[in-house]
Amino acid sequence: MKIIIHMGDAYRDETPTGKRMRVFYESFTAHGHEVKLLVPKINGRSENKDVIECAVIPLKKKTSLYRFLNSVSYGITSVFASLKAGPTDVVLTTSPPPLISMFGWLIAKMKRAALIYDVRDIWPDVAWEMGSFSRDSLYSKVFAFIRDFMLRHADLVTTVSKGKIEKLSAYEPKADILHVSNGFDVRFLENVDEQELADRYGMDKKFTCIYAGNIGLGQGLQQLLQLAEQAKAADLPVQFLLFGGGADEQKLRRYASEHHLDNVSFCGYLPSRQIYTCLKHADMCIVTIVNGNVTDSIPSKIYEALGVGCPVLLCAAGESVELLEESQLGVAVPPGDPDALWNAFLQMYQTMPEILGHREKAQRLMVEKYSRQHISEILEEEIQNRFSLAQEGGMRI
Repeated sequence: MKIIIHMGDAYRDETPTGKRMRVFYESFTAHGHEVKLLVPKINGRSENKDVIECAVIPLKKKTSLYRFLNSVSYGITSVFASLKAGPTDVVLTTSPPPLISMFGWLIAKMKRAALIYDVRDIWPDVAWEMGSFSRDSLYSKVFAFIRDFMLRHADLVTTVSKGKIEKLSAYEPKADILHVSNGFDVRFLENVDEQELADRYGMDKKFTCIYAGNIGLGQGLQQLLQLAEQAKAADLPVQFLLFGGGADEQKLRRYASEHHLDNVSFCGYLPSRQIYTCLKHADMCIVTIVNGNVTDSIPSKIYEALGVGCPVLLCAAGESVELLEESQLGVAVPPGDPDALWNAFLQMYQTMPEILGHREKAQRLMVEKYSRQHISEILEEEIQNRFSLAQEGGMRI
């Protein structure tokens, strides 16, 4: 089968999109499919011959205007770049970014190919849940139109959680929706433990809590700083290390400075291979969500922490809580309750040896049940079963 993966991030980006699509690509090619990846051209050039890079307007600032220009420019150039891929049976387009989806549909239409719409976050729903914009705004109307259009026209919709299946089915009852969850990339365990990195941050000398990921509006990391404030007031020998960056970083830095949180360090971006070392040496990984409205998302950083065997303190609701409870390697509390978060932290801090008794079980669970490799095999089998060559040369269910 000839497959195009139409994605909004560069092929080597350490983003949820990049990681998910790379594993899909590897699974499809391992089964003998001919796969081409349409990706935005960012920096350098990919050495993978199957990667077709598309010119884009650079995302100089993370503003609405630049995001729009970046996504639409990629969408337009990806349509022309798809001509290089030749005849195609299946086009898989992913959202977010939501604006590129319609261009994925156009590519599938041009090539008379089946269309798979891979949804990790439902737009505009996720923005409503985070309080980013109102339901009657222009943004909402545009994103809702794209969402509903794609649900009507996709031959198969894939999404990452059961809660998202329920939401998408409510918007389009006739949509054919398949649960293809996020998960743990087992190759993450192949990274080298860099002791020098752990020494740089003194991770083996004091109790270390880390956050690694996007420091954005949806993460609600103010809760982590309030926790650090309580730990300092209690005179606990604990440090909080934040790895990453994002829209909320400067605000959080100001808060930490104004409250004299010398137990908090903003460490900048690290490549995935070094996040492995941080998780190996950390005593706790903290994962927060801005509020309790977001119940159908499981942050991918949870899978990595559990896969390495790092206990998780989770401030969230919904399916991510169920995953943590299944692993038994951590404690979950609802967002927006600082007292509950502090009590959960103290519970983990004081009973860490008991919690670590579940480490091996959690690691096995991530590899055997929640690995991206295992999940991508399920998707590949579904594509084989659902799509067959039409006599006219296209694809049909």
